[in-house]
Amino acid sequence: MRHLLILLSLLSAVSCATDPPLAAQRLEEALLELENNPSLFHAQLGLSVVDLDNGSIIASIESERALIPASTQKLITTAAALDMLGSSARFRTRLFVDGEIDQGTLKGHIYIVGGGDPTLGSPNMDEAKDLSQVVDAWATAVRAKGIRRIEGYVIGDGSYYGTAGLDMNWPWSDLGNYYGAGAYGLNLHENLYYLDFRRTNQIGSTPEVARIRPQIPELFIQNEVRIAEAGTGDNAYIYGAPFNYQHFLRGTIPAGSSRFTIKGSLPDPPLFAAQQLQSRLEEMGIETVRPATSARLLELPYTGSGQEIHRIESPGMLDICKRTNLRSVNLYAEALLREINKSRATEVFSLGSPERVLDWLGEKGISTAGARLDDGSGLSPRNYFPPRLLTDLLYLLREDEEFRGTIPLAGRSGSLRNRFRNTAAEGRLYAKSGSLSGVRAYAGYVFRTDGRKLAFCIMVNNYSGSSSDISRQLQQFMVSLCTAELEEG
Repeated sequence: MRHLLILLSLLSAVSCATDPPLAAQRLEEALLELENNPSLFHAQLGLSVVDLDNGSIIASIESERALIPASTQKLITTAAALDMLGSSARFRTRLFVDGEIDQGTLKGHIYIVGGGDPTLGSPNMDEAKDLSQVVDAWATAVRAKGIRRIEGYVIGDGSYYGTAGLDMNWPWSDLGNYYGAGAYGLNLHENLYYLDFRRTNQIGSTPEVARIRPQIPELFIQNEVRIAEAGTGDNAYIYGAPFNYQHFLRGTIPAGSSRFTIKGSLPDPPLFAAQQLQSRLEEMGIETVRPATSARLLELPYTGSGQEIHRIESPGMLDICKRTNLRSVNLYAEALLREINKSRATEVFSLGSPERVLDWLGEKGISTAGARLDDGSGLSPRNYFPPRLLTDLLYLLREDEEFRGTIPLAGRSGSLRNRFRNTAAEGRLYAKSGSLSGVRAYAGYVFRTDGRKLAFCIMVNNYSGSSSDISRQLQQFMVSLCTAELEEG
C-alpha cells in the first residue's frame, strides 16, 4: 500500500543508515504485516509520531488528513476541562425543601437540583457514593427536618444542562445502550441500568429477561434477542430514545447456563432520581401524596426560594478525568463538555457544542485546520480531525504528569491493564484507544528504554474484515515504537 510504503521509507530515514538493528527490523515487520493485511486495502491510515525532546517529526503518514478519531477525542475534552475548570473543581447536587412545614407536613415540594455531576450514585467509581448511599442521604435529610408527609411533589430538576443530553448525530443503535446515555443536569447511577438474561443452550430461542437493576417504573422491554452459539460474545443491543420508556432488545447472546448481563441507558435520569427518593421516603414511613416527577414534566424548575437541606459534592475534576480516559466513559466526557460551556456562560441550548473547546485549542497554539468536533466523547461519527492535532496537544502537555496519569498505561491501568503484558510496551506506553464501526485509533506517549520520549497518534478508518485483527496490528506497531532505534537529535 502506498501510505505504508511511505512510512517504511520515513522510518528507514530515521533508523541507522546500514544494516538496521533487530529493533528496527521488528518495526518494519509490523508495518509489512499491516501492508499485507487485506482489511486495509481500501482504508485510510493517518499517523503522527513526534519527539517530545524537541518536537521533531519521527514519522508522518497523512498526518494532516482529517479522520474519525472515536474515543481518542476524550484526550482533548479532558485536557480542556483540567485547564479551564481546574483539577480540583467539583460538581454539586443539592436537595431543597420548597414550602412551609406545618406539624410534620410539607406544604410544598422536595427538589433534587442537579449540577451536572456524572458520578452521582456511580456503581463503578470508588471515590463516589453509590446509588443506595446517595438516596439514603437524601431521605435521611428530609426526615431530619421533621417531615412526615409531603403534599407537594418530589421533583428531579435537571434543568442545569437542559434537555439535550446527547448529540443529535449519535447513531440510533447506540442510544438505548449505556454508552449512548446522555449527560443531563441531574444524572444518577451513571444513567445506566443492568439487564440480566437467564440463558439456555437452545440455539435460536429467546432468553428470558430475569430482572432489571435498579428497577425503573413504567419501563417496557420488548425482547427479541436470540441465543447464538457458545463463544459468539455479546451481540445484543437495546434500542430506545431519551424520555421514551419502550425499549427493544435485539441481537444475540451466546448459549450457556449462567446469567448474562447487558447495560441500557436510563430514559429520564432526573425523573428516575425523584422516583428513587420517593420510594425510599415511603420505606421510611414518610407519606407522599403525589407521584414523583421532574421539573421538565411539570415545567417547574427550582426558583431558588427554598431551603437547602443536603448537598453532595463529586470527586475532584482530576479523578473524573481519570475515569473518563481510563475507562472511556462517554457520559463523563459529555458532562465535562457541558460544564466547560457552562463555566463560560454559554446558553443552555448550546451546552453540547464543542466550539469553545476548538477555540481553546487555537488559544494554545494548536492548529485546528481540518478539524470538526461534534461532541465531547467521540461517539459521533461526524467528529474528525488530523492525527497531527493530537500529537501537537500531547507535545504541549508533555510535562503535565496529572494529565498523563489519566491515560491508560500498558499492562498497568484502565483499558490497557491486561494488554501488552510481557512486552517492551508494559509500563512504558500510555495510550487512549478509540473504536467505532470501521474505526480504530490510538494516541498517547511512549517512554522508551533508551530514554527517548515520543507522542503518537494512529487512526484507521473504513477498514474491512476483523476489528480484532486491525487492533492487533496497531498494537504491534505501538510495541515497535517502544523498541525501534531512532535517529539521534
